[in-house]
Amino acid sequence: MALRRTSRITGVVTSRFRLGEADRVLTLLSPERGKFKAIAKGVRKPSSRLGGGVEPFAELHLGLASGRTFDVVTQVQSARVWLGLRGRLGSSAVAWYAAELVERATSEEQPEPALYDLLLRAWDLLESGAADLLVARWTELGILDAAGHGPELDACLDCSRAPLEGEELRWDAEAGGIRCATHGEGAPLSSDALRLLRALRRFAPEELAALRLPAAALLEVDRALRGSILALYGREPRSRSFLDEVMA
Repeated sequence: MALRRTSRITGVVTSRFRLGEADRVLTLLSPERGKFKAIAKGVRKPSSRLGGGVEPFAELHLGLASGRTFDVVTQVQSARVWLGLRGRLGSSAVAWYAAELVERATSEEQPEPALYDLLLRAWDLLESGAADLLVARWTELGILDAAGHGPELDACLDCSRAPLEGEELRWDAEAGGIRCATHGEGAPLSSDALRLLRALRRFAPEELAALRLPAAALLEVDRALRGSILALYGREPRSRSFLDEVMA
C-alpha cells in the first residue's frame, strides 16, 4: 500500500461545514499554500483528539496527510487564539465576514500572504477593541485594493478633477470610485464620507478612534463599499446578512 504524503503548515480556518455524522470539511488559508480544503475526521466526537483545536479565530500548526479528494488533518496545535472574538457577538460577526471576504479573494492553492496578513490584522484589531464597524469597512477597502479594484478617491473618474470641500459627489460602485455631479449618476457621497474613505485607506482603524465621525458618514461609506463588494463578487457574502442582523 502506498504511503500517504504528509506535510505541516500554518494557517487559519475561514469556513467549515459538516460531513457525515462526525467529520468536518475545513476551508483553510495558509500564507505558504493559499486556500485549500481538508477533512477533520471525527472532530465532532467528544473523544476526538482534534476537538476544539480546529475552532475558528485561531492560527494553527497543522499536520496533514494526502487524501483522495482533500487532505486529512492528522494533528493540530494552536499558535495564536483570538479568544475575545468568540465572546463578543458583534466582533465575531465581523471576524467571520472578514474571513469570508479574504476567502473569496483567494484562489485555490495560490499563496496570498498579503491577504492572510490582512485577515489576521483585522482579527487583531477586533481583539484589541477597535470599533467593529470601522474594522469591517477597513477590511472591505483592503480587499478591494488587494484585488486590484481599489476605488478612486482622489479625483473624478471622468474628468480627473479633484473634488472641492463640500462638493456634491456621486459613488460609482461598478466603475469603482467617485464622480463629480457633472459627470456622474448614482448614490450621493458627502465630503465627510469621502474623508472617512480616505482615512480608512491611509490609517489603521485604531488611529481613527480620535476622529469625530458623523453617523451619516458611516452609513454612506457602508452603502458605498457594500456596492463595490457586490460589484466585485457578483453577490453578497453569506455572512453579510448575519452581520446586518447583529448590528441592527
